[in-house]
Amino acid sequence: MKRSFLFVALLSVATLVSAQTMKVQSAYSDMKNGRLLNAKQNIDDACKDEKTSRESKTWNYAGLIYTQIVQALEDESTDKKTRKELKKLTETKEQICQAGMQNFRECLKLEKEANSNEFVKNSVEAMKVLCGYAFKYAGDVYNAGKYEESAKMFHQVTEDATVAQYKDIQLEAMFYEADCYRMLSQKDKMLDIYRTLAKENSPKAEVYLKIYADNKEKGDTTKAINALKKGVRMTAKDPSTNIVMKSTLASAYLWAGQQAEADKMVQELLAGGENDVKTLNSVANIYVDMGNAEKAEELFNKSLAIDAKQVDAYRGLGMVYFNKAVDENAAAEKLPPDPEFDAEYNAHKMASFEAFEKSVPNFTKVLEVKADDFNSLKALKTVYSQLQSYPKFSAEQKAECKTKYQEVSAKLNELIQK
Repeated sequence: MKRSFLFVALLSVATLVSAQTMKVQSAYSDMKNGRLLNAKQNIDDACKDEKTSRESKTWNYAGLIYTQIVQALEDESTDKKTRKELKKLTETKEQICQAGMQNFRECLKLEKEANSNEFVKNSVEAMKVLCGYAFKYAGDVYNAGKYEESAKMFHQVTEDATVAQYKDIQLEAMFYEADCYRMLSQKDKMLDIYRTLAKENSPKAEVYLKIYADNKEKGDTTKAINALKKGVRMTAKDPSTNIVMKSTLASAYLWAGQQAEADKMVQELLAGGENDVKTLNSVANIYVDMGNAEKAEELFNKSLAIDAKQVDAYRGLGMVYFNKAVDENAAAEKLPPDPEFDAEYNAHKMASFEAFEKSVPNFTKVLEVKADDFNSLKALKTVYSQLQSYPKFSAEQKAECKTKYQEVSAKLNELIQK
């Protein structure tokens, strides 16, 4: 009697184990035949079972099924029958995506414990697919302005992409997590991530520029310059961005009092870039920092001779004349109020007026293309204010400057209020 009871008990256990094993196989079969909800129900049951939940295959299948569900939800070509079926899901696609990622993580953990790699490659490759979707979902939240929520989502993507050895998505997610903290005005968190990105050899120029700016603010010349040096190396494959990095590095050398290094960087930029508009403008701006207005003017004009429709050179040229006007005016105001200095004072004031006048057509050219260019509008407000007392101008010209001043001021106020 006891043996019979024991036999029945063992038979019941065997039947239960077999049923759960069958659920794994049924789930896989349903997945292959597009019966995704059935596949999900079967594999969810198997994942809760004491025996099958200890098998890496179960979690691998679970991950694959969840991945297919996400793909079906995202693919516009998914057939109507499947779409109708998937509407019965109680979870969102974002939740399905995260659950799929967790399934693969569990599979990889069990594989490691068993010292096996049967499902490792398959799981890692499928995780990469889910990482792409997870990044997209985080991006949607980011674009909606929900930076605190998206920061957490990007952080999770980073962790999952690290497990999946998906370096591109890993670095991209880290970058956007840092940008969330920038938008949240959490500078320290942002910089911590940027420093990690720099160690990971991120190709993003913004990473090195932010680290440079922080070190410059702290007065750490060496760290500031080293950040830019690495930025130059990491952006070498992107010529346009690399020009920006090298130009910033040249300016950093000037800030650090390393004139020879700045000159060397200028020559490196110009080598092969004598006819490139962006290079010429960048080097011209370096000469502005050097205080060499004549060389800056020459390069901006050369840039405009190549492309007269651009705005950067016009803006730069406008600022060259604007800065000269401000310097001449400052030199005049420093002179003692003594008749002995009247001639010198008048010469400086006249040179200031002339430079302000020369800046106008350049800033105007910028506004013809970019009507809301804040820096050009701000400069013109000062220019028109000064030119209202230009001795060479007629009463009509001075009145016109007053009108222009009012128009520019109104436009600036409008932009500030937006």
